[in-house]
Amino acid sequence: MRLTVKTAVIAAAIASTAVLVAPGTASADPRDPLPSNCAEGKVCLYDGHNLTGDVLQLDPVTTPFIGWEWNDRASSVWNRSGDYACIWLDANHYGYPFDIPPGATQELLYLYDNAVSSISINGCGG
Repeated sequence: MRLTVKTAVIAAAIASTAVLVAPGTASADPRDPLPSNCAEGKVCLYDGHNLTGDVLQLDPVTTPFIGWEWNDRASSVWNRSGDYACIWLDANHYGYPFDIPPGATQELLYLYDNAVSSISINGCGG
């Protein structure tokens, strides 16, 4: 059987489409943009922007130091707790604070990107 160039191009296009829709292929669903890897009631830090990458799930309690593994690592936050969460640039709640309302997601840009060291609950105060 002899294939024409047109038939070969169509076959290649169909084959490449089949690879794109193969099971297990990750894709973002625009109707459900938030990931499922942050449990309800937690404050989640992500090491990637747009809630991507590794995630640290914290109970909504004041944390004077998030630990060496996550210190200065977060690039986005999802506050799934019912309280305001305040991220701080330094340990023991020092440095520039940033308030994140309950249920909000936040990209950490500029000064705050890869700079979070502690978290307080019920807002930044004062």
